Amino acid sequence: MGTNGVVADALRLARRVREDAGLALLRADLGPMAAAVLNEHLGGEVRRRPVAELHELVDEDLAALRAAGVDASRTARAYCDQWRRDGVLVRAPAPGARAETYELSASAEAAIRFLMHGDHPRATVTRPRLDTVSTQISRLARDCDPTAAGRLHALRAERAALDEEIARAEAGDFVPVDGPEAAERLTEIVSLAEEVPGDFARVRAEILALSRSLRERVVTLDSSRGEVLDDIFRGVDRIESSEAGRSFLSFHQLLTDPDSCARLDEDLESILDRDFATRLEDADLRFLRCWRPALTRESTAVRRTMTGLSRSLDRFVRSRAFEAHRRLGAELAEAQGLAARLAAQAAPQARLDLDLELTSVPLTSIGAWRLRNPADTAVVEEITVHEPTALDLEEVRRIVRASEIDLVELTDAVGAVLAERGAATVGEILGEHPATQGLASVVGLLLLARRQGQEVAGNETVAWTTSGGAERSARIPRFLFTDRTTKSGDA
Repeated sequence: MGTNGVVADALRLARRVREDAGLALLRADLGPMAAAVLNEHLGGEVRRRPVAELHELVDEDLAALRAAGVDASRTARAYCDQWRRDGVLVRAPAPGARAETYELSASAEAAIRFLMHGDHPRATVTRPRLDTVSTQISRLARDCDPTAAGRLHALRAERAALDEEIARAEAGDFVPVDGPEAAERLTEIVSLAEEVPGDFARVRAEILALSRSLRERVVTLDSSRGEVLDDIFRGVDRIESSEAGRSFLSFHQLLTDPDSCARLDEDLESILDRDFATRLEDADLRFLRCWRPALTRESTAVRRTMTGLSRSLDRFVRSRAFEAHRRLGAELAEAQGLAARLAAQAAPQARLDLDLELTSVPLTSIGAWRLRNPADTAVVEEITVHEPTALDLEEVRRIVRASEIDLVELTDAVGAVLAERGAATVGEILGEHPATQGLASVVGLLLLARRQGQEVAGNETVAWTTSGGAERSARIPRFLFTDRTTKSGDA
């Protein structure tokens, strides 16, 4: 049994070493260089940067590293692309912008933190850490006690301890914590606080994985798809109601509570103003001062990601887009089944008497490109202006029969103009109400004019704009709409 457990653990750890991006970063030849660069730009107060900005910063670091003798021959873009493929960096759209950003993956964050703290390991066998563990154990034992007697006993013991502390404070019989003991407790706080910002990458990765899993369950034809679809159609947010979602939302609500944030900021400022705080390194003091705002930014970003994924999944289901994905999956499965049966009769590399034209992209060398000269396309000949030609009414009838014209809109336009002036021609109506359908609107007005108007002497010019934005005009017979003619036409 023990030997089997060793074998299972060895295989599991070997798989993790192969697949974990953070461990791969530590094993890489330029792993120390990558850890130093990425920790500088993505491991501090700023944990997400635009792609172009990170490329520029890494280029500057690479120049300094080359001057120091480090063999970093590639460009910043090439290194960042490689880190993204290896799972060290995560590239994602920036919230509310078209640009994309880079941030560290959860495994890379943990690996870099382990590597950076190796030179200055923090003591773990300390009284503050033991006090923290003991307090949490006592609180958990009290909160999970199902009996009222046990809970009351624990609460009364806490009240007695508080009453004793209050009595000492009122009598002035207390000694403030100071010096090495206070610094040790503050160092323990820093150690615990450092783990929180880096955990946001893991939370975001869990939410993304959950979103992909829910989409797969909706698309695939498994027995659980009905439950997911029913929940979404009933308005249940499967992402926020998941274990990871509930855990994060509880943290986010506490972090965004104004009263809690104000108390936390006030307490931190009070502690950092004490003399014992100077025993800490400047980097730790800066970290504590920026800790709560950094948490708020990261938590808001994760909350925005969660909301976006929830809305995207809801649209995916309610728009019935999953049905097309499901049909595609079924067709792919059918094609794979046919291919598996055919593989027993014909080798995959066997030649077929069949020509298949495939789409392709023409590839040319950048050296073959030429700058475009706008003067080459300039019009040098004199533009000839053509007089508008008269429309043939028989041709107009043919166009009317072949077109779908919004006669309701045109009738309303005629009525609106006649209500103002009593009489109007086709051109005057188009002057007040431009042809929304282009030529079709002109044709429709001519049709109404032949039915409800009267032809008068002369011609007139009408104009319209095509769907492509080109201006067009034509000369048409002059028709006059009046209140009397339209009423008789309606009758």
